[in-house]
Amino acid sequence: MPSSAPIDWTPMIIGFIAGLVSRLWALRTGRDHYPGYPSGYVAQVALATIAAMIGSSVLTALKGKEFTAATFLTLAATQFRDVRNTERRTLESEEQLILVPRGAGYIEGIAITYEARNYLAMLVALVTSAGVQLFGVVIGIVVGILALIAGEIMMSGPKVGQFIDVRPAKIHFEKDSLLYAGEVMLMEVGLPHTRQRWLGDGMGVELTPRNPRGQAVLWDVSQRAAITHSAAAAVGAQKDVGYPDQTPLCRMELPAPTGKAGLGILPVDRNMDRLIEAIRQTPVLEVGKWRRMRNTVKHQEKAGGGQI
Repeated sequence: MPSSAPIDWTPMIIGFIAGLVSRLWALRTGRDHYPGYPSGYVAQVALATIAAMIGSSVLTALKGKEFTAATFLTLAATQFRDVRNTERRTLESEEQLILVPRGAGYIEGIAITYEARNYLAMLVALVTSAGVQLFGVVIGIVVGILALIAGEIMMSGPKVGQFIDVRPAKIHFEKDSLLYAGEVMLMEVGLPHTRQRWLGDGMGVELTPRNPRGQAVLWDVSQRAAITHSAAAAVGAQKDVGYPDQTPLCRMELPAPTGKAGLGILPVDRNMDRLIEAIRQTPVLEVGKWRRMRNTVKHQEKAGGGQI
């Protein structure tokens, strides 16, 4: 009986390296809540290794007519959906311990990103191994590099600063106790010493939408919670349990339907540039990424100033 042809491991090896690199490239710490501890890194590297191995092995298995192995690899890939559920449960349990919470929309976006990164590693490995098998090592490596770049562009997503102008705003009080950031009323502060803290240490910004998509972003409650969390992560927040009037807050300007929002915070580090940059770099959440809203200001002008 003739022996089977030797297996060419080159496409699988190069595809595996490309898939692993695509996940390691995105394995960074920061406000996106990628793992910041050794246990988190180990878990993500292990998942990335499995994903890259699956993606790079499929074509080799099919070429060797190992259809059972290819089917098994495909079924194994479906188990990555559990990554999203695990990450969501972990972040939801941490939410009770955070003074400025992320919000449900932000948590879901982080969980989706964790899952998608593993699928991306698998796809990069598959495309690279296919390129090596079809066109040779050199062109296959070029295909892998292009797949890496394209994947990172797709996963980057829009930022709040693309649709919203963020400007400093004066913190002040009206009617003795109503806290304002610019023209936007945030909340009522009853204690005199807390009002003095806001006037002395508080920082405010106004968020003005550039277009209907910007309005939709600001009207989303989960998005404003994400913006507030990013602001507190950047400059800190002078807040503790049981002090609601010191809580960072982002609210819409009402009753005027301008689509503008205001944010007020008692920071640890009074750095306006860092605060504005953190808000601009907040990711637009999945729940409102493609949502639009008609321009309520123009509509009001056409209607003669009537309420909408």
